Amino acid sequence: MLGNVKGLFDLTGRVAVVTGAGSGLGQGIAEGYSQMGAAVSVVDINPEAAQDTADGINAAGGQAIAVQCDVTQPDQVQAAVAHTLQEFDKIDILVASAGIGDRALAEDMTFGQWERVMSINLTGVWLFDQEVGRHMIERGQGGRIINMSSIGGTVGATTGNANYCASKGGIDAMTRCLAIEWAKHNILVNAIAPSHTRTPLIKKLMQDKPEVRTYFLGNIPLGRLGEVVDVVGPAIFLASDAAAFVTGHVLLADGGHTAK
Repeated sequence: MLGNVKGLFDLTGRVAVVTGAGSGLGQGIAEGYSQMGAAVSVVDINPEAAQDTADGINAAGGQAIAVQCDVTQPDQVQAAVAHTLQEFDKIDILVASAGIGDRALAEDMTFGQWERVMSINLTGVWLFDQEVGRHMIERGQGGRIINMSSIGGTVGATTGNANYCASKGGIDAMTRCLAIEWAKHNILVNAIAPSHTRTPLIKKLMQDKPEVRTYFLGNIPLGRLGEVVDVVGPAIFLASDAAAFVTGHVLLADGGHTAK
């Protein structure tokens, strides 16, 4: 007999750090983890947004703290992890979700645009992976690290996304390397790669350019945009005992986009 299969997804007693959790996918994942029993450190560069997410979790009966952090700054990343450990004593799960886009034609893209996207989307993920990984290694109880990638790391995205796609491809490669390197510590490292998902950023883009929605849907065989909950489910799975033998994997939550 398999035993309690439902219990495989229970996160009770675990502590999760979620970056970029003031809005969008990060917020949804933080709220989802709380509903599954985890305490959550809500990390965001916007302190008001982080506090709003934490307040909502606490009001619903969960346990959360808000932590302001610029993920590109090593000293702030170290402080955010230290503050979480001071409050909760441990970190079992990290979701490195903070990210941005800044589109421009490749021939017109400035160095500043390239550097800003790479520093937040790739370096910011690396800094949190490294700092939390150090804690997990020292603690000796294993852990789960989940990096937020994108279909842009697997296939070419719309014109103007050279910086974004490069950052996400870097996340995929880094995820695989860390999974191999930290397997001996039972630290499982995976990534989630969504297709176009109805976040505030995508909503604004479609409002500004209605033709973008048509383009997006034309690339998704399921015929709809992703919803935040479509990413929350995979994030719960990868953080749970149900994924105890899954590492070095990039989970494509893309409605069939990359199957074409």
